[in-house]
This record gives sequence, structure tokens and C-alpha cells, in this order.
Amino acid sequence: MSTQHRDYEAEQNKLKETIALIDDEIVQLREEINEATDDYVKQVVNYNKAKDLRYLEDHGRDKPYFGRVDFLKDEIYELDQVYIGKRGIVRSDTFDSIVVDWRAPIASLYYSGESKDAFYRMGREIVRGEVRLKRNFAIEDGEIVGIYDGAVKETINREMGHPDEFLQEGFIDEFLNANLNMANDSRLKDIVATIQSEQNEIIRAEKDRPIVVQGVAGSGKTTIALHRLSYLIYNYQDTMMSKKFMVFAPNRMFLTYISEVLPELGVDDVQQSTFVDWAARLVKPLMPKGWRIVSPDKPLQLFFEEGQDQREQEITRNRLRFKGSLACKEAMEQYIRYVIETRIPFKKLSFLYNKTKQVFSIPGETIRQFFLEQFGALPYQRRVDALRKHLKQEMNKQLFSHLRERKVDLDKQGLAKFEKMLEQILDTYLVSFPRLDIFAAYRELIAEEELLCKLAPAAIPDKVIRDVSTSSAALLEQERLEPEDIAPLLYLQHIIEGMNKAEHFDHTVVDEAQDLSALEVAVIGLATKRNSMTIVGDIAQGIHSYRGIHAWEELTQGIFEQLRPAYYTLAQSYRSTIEIMQCANEVLRQIDLPETVLAKPVLRHGEKPVMVHAHSRAELWDDIRSRVAALQQEGFQTIAIVTKTILASKKAHKALAESIADLTLLGSKDNQFPGGVTVMPAYLTKGLQFDAVILLDVASYQNNEWDAKLLYVAMTRPVHRLVMTQMAGEEAPLLANLAQELYTQA
Repeated sequence: MSTQHRDYEAEQNKLKETIALIDDEIVQLREEINEATDDYVKQVVNYNKAKDLRYLEDHGRDKPYFGRVDFLKDEIYELDQVYIGKRGIVRSDTFDSIVVDWRAPIASLYYSGESKDAFYRMGREIVRGEVRLKRNFAIEDGEIVGIYDGAVKETINREMGHPDEFLQEGFIDEFLNANLNMANDSRLKDIVATIQSEQNEIIRAEKDRPIVVQGVAGSGKTTIALHRLSYLIYNYQDTMMSKKFMVFAPNRMFLTYISEVLPELGVDDVQQSTFVDWAARLVKPLMPKGWRIVSPDKPLQLFFEEGQDQREQEITRNRLRFKGSLACKEAMEQYIRYVIETRIPFKKLSFLYNKTKQVFSIPGETIRQFFLEQFGALPYQRRVDALRKHLKQEMNKQLFSHLRERKVDLDKQGLAKFEKMLEQILDTYLVSFPRLDIFAAYRELIAEEELLCKLAPAAIPDKVIRDVSTSSAALLEQERLEPEDIAPLLYLQHIIEGMNKAEHFDHTVVDEAQDLSALEVAVIGLATKRNSMTIVGDIAQGIHSYRGIHAWEELTQGIFEQLRPAYYTLAQSYRSTIEIMQCANEVLRQIDLPETVLAKPVLRHGEKPVMVHAHSRAELWDDIRSRVAALQQEGFQTIAIVTKTILASKKAHKALAESIADLTLLGSKDNQFPGGVTVMPAYLTKGLQFDAVILLDVASYQNNEWDAKLLYVAMTRPVHRLVMTQMAGEEAPLLANLAQELYTQA
């Protein structure tokens, strides 16, 4: 619905009035900023005003808002008519709100207030009432080009039956549909105008607890997590700083892909990194001189290229999986107990006060009890320091109690002499408490089979322990660590020395979390204040199963069990058309996965996926050239030619580079996502989306969990078109049961 809307004229006048007020604000801000000042406070204020001015000039005039909510408050029956935009705009003379920021409490009604019993929170107060109108605007260059009135749940209920059933069938309003049908470029975009109610609940969830989100492909996990950052910064700016926020992404190329979202949301200085890049910097001081960490890309060839040694794959999988597991975490905790039980004698502490010939003592069992119980929650070295302080206090207490009984006073010289004697006694006694070197302790644990077998959980098979210790020892002999060693070393540092609190984040986002290990997520948690974490991923897309999380229970019932973690499921997919998602879901049906949720595509139809049967490689390359040209002619900006392996990507690029302009080959070492037409292996596409995907050689994906996840990831990348190819006479095992009416033969 556009200019024919009954309220079009009134809304266009409202927009003109708003833009006029914004123009006045721009003039006033320019004058205020140009006033020279030496006052520091005024300089800070002017800096913030300059940011406001930049937003109003670049975006505020052309598209000041995207939504409107009319809310009738209970009891007082006062109607609030609120226009909502990416940023709040306030008149500087009257402080009246012209546009409400989407992160403000009342704006939550726009996203979730779909009933007569709507409410929003203002601090501890709950404001209740009825949403009378939810309206979306499509605005271009200061002109309204579309008005869409959202259907509230009561309306759906009256007209279509139960609203949840209607939504499950794929309800999609006009405004959302218009946004989803837009072509993609090389960067992820914000979704503030189209956030759905289930997404809004996650964005505005309690901040001081871990949040785990299982979201299907295309459910907006990444975007939701980034919008949550913006929401937290806006609402908790007195206690949280954006420069102390961190986003962990799966690779550097993905970081460039999401790079524009946060600035668009008004957040400029959030830290962004891969786990390995961040953690390697922390672990470097723990490593002996001359040692180095091997490339994180090393396992990719072993697990993603054809013709690899299966026994080597098994050994590597056992080693990498163990190093990131809860079992490894438990083994390290047992190692500290092992050291305490076997290497600390806990002898009686005795000392003689020469002046009165009185002997004082503290029983060994008492010392042991203090070390294990009273100080048991502290890291090992801090326990030793706390024990020393306690023993000194106890020795002082015994001595001065004795002196009071004898009515003996110590002069200044006597006190100094006694203080020196106590320090010497404690130095001698605590020699029996080993000072643990973190790296040496880790090497002892991970490379000595007998010790690892003794300390690891009984459920870990001896064969796995043998593979872990033998292969780890061989790597350590070369003075090399692998990226999977980093998290155990940092966790061991935590339980031996404690982590540096200066490194702690106010909030962390962990994206594509299924490809991190449980122990890596635990280390991130240790570096995050108040457990304020947003963890998003999809178990069905866990293509790095040789090292990643197999089930979210590893976090919710393992790492964060005591922290009240919140768990959310997002089943609605907003990326791909129904036709594409129906084919992709069939691949997941071939395997049995924990916590698998099949995607429910929104009601957005498109062309059926195409299956191309080529009689030769030359014929295949000709077909791809013509399809790319046709897709570009339709206006599609991002087209990915996806292969199973990097070797296949190189061959495809070589065959097509001369005939497809600006064709880019992407590998694991690339940091930039260029957009346009790209060739890349399937494992690099995770988290990205394209207008169209041409998926080569689907018959090469075998009927096993690993290949099924990889194929599912590749098939769920396109927004509009999916083309699959195979050679004539071949059959794709994972697509053998795909009903013929779901795709088109070519």
C-alpha cells in the first residue's frame, strides 16, 4: 500500500513538518559547534553534538523515521502517538521528542505490542495499555513511497484463526516482504525497521546473564546480536562502555561483512576479533621463547579436501575435540587437585620464641583445611598468597596472646626482629608449595599419557587419551602449539594465577558459536563482566565438528550451569524463499542431530531451485557463464559460485575468470568480502548471504553428518536463487529423496 493509503496526505504533511524541524536543528547545531571554547566539558558536549549533526545531515533528513505506534494508556486514557527512527531526535530548545530512538522503552511496542494488553517498562515501572495502530513507512529522499499498517494479533485471530498457527504458515507483512526482496551488496545491513517480536525479545533480554540463541539459517542471528549491542549501549551507558564490548566472529572476512552494521546503529568503537586473534595475544606471554602457534587453517585441508588419510583425521579429531571439551576443563581442574594431594606435604608449622622459649605451632591438617576449603575458590597461586597471609596472622595472634599472658611488651626493635623471623619461617615453610609454571603444567598434563588417563573423566576412552597425548607430544617436540591449545592454556592460567581483569569486557557477542569449542566459550566468559554474553549459532551448521560444540547443553548445562543461562530458539527464516528452504530442509532430514530445528520460511515465494545436469566440464562452464550473465541482467549484485573444496574453487576460478568480469577467488586467508561474483569453498560461506548461489558438484557431498551440514550451509546462503549442478549420470546421495516437484531440471 503506498500513495493510495487513506492517511497518505496527513502522513506526508507530518513528514514535511518533521524535516523542517530537523533543518532548524541542523542550523542551530552548526552555530553551536562553530563557537570556539577552551572549556573541556563544552568540548566533549560539542563532540557529541557534532555526531548528532553528522547523523541528521547524512540520514536524518532523508529518512527520519520508519514506524509509528499509537498507544492508549490504561486508567488515564491518554493516547501517545510515537514516530520511531534509527536515532532519537530531540528539539534542543524545548527538549520535546521529535523522533523516538528504536532502543527506547516505548519503542518496544512497535516490535512486540501486538495486543490489547500491551505494555512497556520504564525502569521499574510498567506502563500498560492498548496498541491502537502500528504503521510502517518506506521513505526515500524525504518522500513517503509506501505506508504499511501492521496487523495486530487480535485482527489475525478474528480473521484467520489462532495467530500462532497463522504465523507458522509463514505470515509476512507487506513491509517486511518489500525489505526482504531487495538485492544484497557486500555488507550486512541493519534491520531496525523490520525486527520481529521473537527477535525483539532477545535484543531486549536481561543483560547480566549468558544468552544462548539456536537460530536456523536466515533467522537473523548475527543481526540480532549486533542490534542487542546497540540496545545495551543505549540503555546502560552509565555502567557499560561501547569500547569495552567485543564481537567474536568466525573469521576476518566475516568481520568485514558485518563492519557497517554497528556504525549504522550509532556504535562506532566496539571491538571485533576472531577468538584466535584475541586469545593468541593473551597466551603469547605464557609461551617459551621461540615457540609459535601454527595457522588455524591447517586442519582445513585435512578435513575439507578429498583423499586425506582417515587415521590421521581420526587422531586429529580426537585431539582437537578433547582440547576444547568439558573433559579437558575437568582434567585441568583435577591436575591442580593432583598437585595439591601429591606434592604438598602440609607439615605442621612450628616456631620458637627465644625470649620465653615458648614453641608455637599450627597443625598440618588445619593448614590443609584452610588451603582446600577457606581459600579453595581462589586460583592456586592466590591460594598460596592468601594462606601465607593467614598463617602470618595466626602466628602473630599466638605470639601476642602469649606475651599478654606473660605481660611482656615488645619495643620497636623487638617487633621488627620478630617480623623478620616470621617472614623467614614462612619462606622456608612455603618452599614445599610448588610454584606452578602454566606452560610446563599444561605440557605435563596433555603430553603424558599415564597422567592424562588418570585425571581425565572415566568416560573418555583410553584410545582417545592415547591419541591426544601421543600426537600432542609430537607437536610440542617441534616447539609448536595449535590454536586449540590456546583455550586450555588460558583456562589453566585462570585456575593457577587468575586472568587479568584489565582485559575484561562489559559484554561479548559470540557469533557462529557452534564452531567454537565449549572451553573457548568458557574462556570468553571468564573475560566478561557479570556473565553478560550473547551467544548465537546453529547446531545444524556446525561444519567444524572436529572442534566445535555438538549440542548447546555443553554450555547451558555445562559451562554456564550455575549462571541461569537463557536459551532461545529462532525457527523463522527470513533469508531464503520457501522453495529454497524446502530443498535445504530435506538435507537435514537425512541425518540425526541434537537440537535440530527445521527452518520455517516466511511466506515469500520465488523460483524453484534448478538442478543442472552437464555432460562435460566445458558444457558446465558455458552454462554457468550464461547463468551469471542472466542473473546480473536481473539486477542481482552478489552471486556466489560455491564448491565443496578449495581445490575445486581454484579449478572453477581458472575456468571462468576470463569470461566473467571481476570474478574473485576467496580462500581462508582472505580478509575482505568484495561482493560481486565470487568463487569460494562451502565452508567459507557460513554467515554470509548472496542474491544467488550456484552450487557445484552436489553429488560430491556424501551421506554423512559432516557433508550434510556443509551442503545445508551452502544451500541456505541465497536470498533469491539457487542453482545446483552435477555431471550427467551422477546422483547426489543427500538429495536422492528430494521430491521432483521441489526443483526444476535443466
